[in-house]
Amino acid sequence: MAKKQTFADKGKKSGTSDFKCAKLIFSVKSEKTNAWKFIEKNVRIPNGENEQTILAKAITDYTK
Repeated sequence: MAKKQTFADKGKKSGTSDFKCAKLIFSVKSEKTNAWKFIEKNVRIPNGENEQTILAKAITDYTK
């Protein structure tokens, strides 16, 4: 017979992850149309790192 699997069993993680995920949304002014655009990025933040510096680096990397 097949094993009964519950929703809680599916949601359990086998281990702990070494990072957190954050959705970063920021606005950028378009050079062509001079309009504001919203940019969405998923950013991985390693455990023990400062979130603010990682997010600021992601924004500056995009705007270069």
